Amino acid sequence: MWPSRRVVVAALALGTAPLLARAMAEERPDPWKSVARYELEYRVRLRELSPAPEGVALWVPYPAETRDQRVLDASIDSPWPERLTREEKYGNRMVYAEGKADAAVRDLVMRFVVERRPSTGTPANATVADAYLRPVLYQMPDKLIPLSGVIRELAEREGRGSETRAAKVRAFYEYVYRTMSYDKSGTGWGRGDAVWACENKRGNCTDFHSLFIGMLRSQGIPARFVIGFPIPDADEGAIPGYHCWAEFHDEKRGWLPVDASEAKKKGMADAYFGTIPNDRIEFTAGRDIVLSPPQRGEPLNYFVYPYAEVQGRPVEPPRVEVRFRRRASHESASADEGAR
Repeated sequence: MWPSRRVVVAALALGTAPLLARAMAEERPDPWKSVARYELEYRVRLRELSPAPEGVALWVPYPAETRDQRVLDASIDSPWPERLTREEKYGNRMVYAEGKADAAVRDLVMRFVVERRPSTGTPANATVADAYLRPVLYQMPDKLIPLSGVIRELAEREGRGSETRAAKVRAFYEYVYRTMSYDKSGTGWGRGDAVWACENKRGNCTDFHSLFIGMLRSQGIPARFVIGFPIPDADEGAIPGYHCWAEFHDEKRGWLPVDASEAKKKGMADAYFGTIPNDRIEFTAGRDIVLSPPQRGEPLNYFVYPYAEVQGRPVEPPRVEVRFRRRASHESASADEGAR
């Protein structure tokens, strides 16, 4: 007996869906050469905070504005009074809010339209004009990136024979790419502990780039830590976690990006040295961050998720859900008109 027409149509639809999805992906512009527009929703589940009738102080990171990234549109829907602030050292922006936490409080939701270009870095002349990009800010140790001991010893060994600073940077990048494994099993990974990464030779993007930054700084080469969210290879959906990368300072060319962990995952060492694609949204830079207004607790290891305090004491921060939608070319044109 022949199947019904409805079943045949359903079967055809199921069979063509993967083909349609593949065709859409193939039509997507090259992330290494094109400008992309993304809608981003950053939702903070405030009701998951422990009840705090005395009030909660909350800091939420906000997307960066850089040479390669523009925020074309932004809105904040908050149940609590909020304001946009900027911390002094690195220039990171954030939303600061205060309010009472209970089971009835609604979510704090930030929505953005972000334009992102492939990055080839920030030229030296632009670095001079931006106080937050001064190389001197990125030469000192961080709490989890010491510049002595095994980190310095490793850098001196791997840099031996490199006659120029540029050659030394490339040697350190090649070492991280060659020896580190992208491995999130067990514990210890994800903190950006350069010594742990050096000894265990594995971890996630935080660990890869902490080791790279530590090696550079130990030899007097400025290096920055940058963090945000990766854009999946899809048209829309949830973003399950953060992504970070690094920048090093070249005296003639300025700040240049590298993404050693993504290079390792994709087997593309050369592609991710000095250039990164448009498949990410930058939020903050730096480590050991003092927020604005200053938190009572310790400086933050890095800042990509909310931080909360009750009566000056750190508390478990609320869960975050981040979603994106990739804008089509005709929508991008509309966004341009609206941003003018």
